[in-house]
Amino acid sequence: MPESFEQIKKDYEFTEKDAKRIIKLKPYMEKYLNDFINDFYKFVFRLPNAKKFLKDEETINRHKNKIKEWYMELFSGNYDDKYFEKLHRIGEVHDKLGIPTHYINASFNFIRRWFIKKINQEFGYSRERNLYVESLGKLLDMNLDIMTKAYIEEEITKFLELSKLERKLIKISRKFADFLDMVLLAALIIMAIFTIGLFGYDVFELVAGHVSIEKGIITTLGSLLILWAVAELMAEEIKHLQGGKFAITAFVSVALAAVIRKILIVSLSPEDIEKIVAYGGVLLVLGIVYYLLKTKESV
Repeated sequence: MPESFEQIKKDYEFTEKDAKRIIKLKPYMEKYLNDFINDFYKFVFRLPNAKKFLKDEETINRHKNKIKEWYMELFSGNYDDKYFEKLHRIGEVHDKLGIPTHYINASFNFIRRWFIKKINQEFGYSRERNLYVESLGKLLDMNLDIMTKAYIEEEITKFLELSKLERKLIKISRKFADFLDMVLLAALIIMAIFTIGLFGYDVFELVAGHVSIEKGIITTLGSLLILWAVAELMAEEIKHLQGGKFAITAFVSVALAAVIRKILIVSLSPEDIEKIVAYGGVLLVLGIVYYLLKTKESV
């Protein structure tokens, strides 16, 4: 690591007084260990993809034992190189497993709030309570700092291991991918404008009496359905540009909307029964694909 662990403690103004305060907290916090584990996992499993990383009882129990070990060491008062090196290894493991840093940050935010609540229960709102919160807050901040630093160092190491040509290709690819995202967003805006035009045309046809009321209403609803799907697709693309994952289900939903519109229109002609059956088959396949993708996203 670039900085020594001692330097990190100095940067956070973590002194021997802070360590001694945290040791004094140990008997108060030890009795809350099981409560912490229960509350922590309730929080963790609210995260969107937590089950992807904690997928079975064996993994969960192993993880619980590690969390209990971390909890007890937090109040040990022994914050030497060995303690921080262990935190660094934990960060490296999380990075290799592909656990987002957002989950680490959110978890530490929960942990901080949880400890403050318990300290308030034990000491009320007093100067002593404020000192305990301050000292423990410094230690938690250092924990988070070192764990997330491991992520950054791992990414830098991977990047430096590449050849100059590989690094250059990656940079060019990223820029080109960003360009393609902007092209896609522009195309979606154009598509949305045309879809609005289609919806307006269907409304005009209905109001002007160029089509029957039944056909006009069904056609207009079909166009509105496609407009809704395009809007969803644009929303997903915007999320992607802001750093989120792109949901492929958005594309499938557009296809579903288009097929449903076709079925609504064709259903007005009883003689087109073969087309209805064909579209129904396509709709069934798209529905299965959409369900599978949604299920995978929620795991």
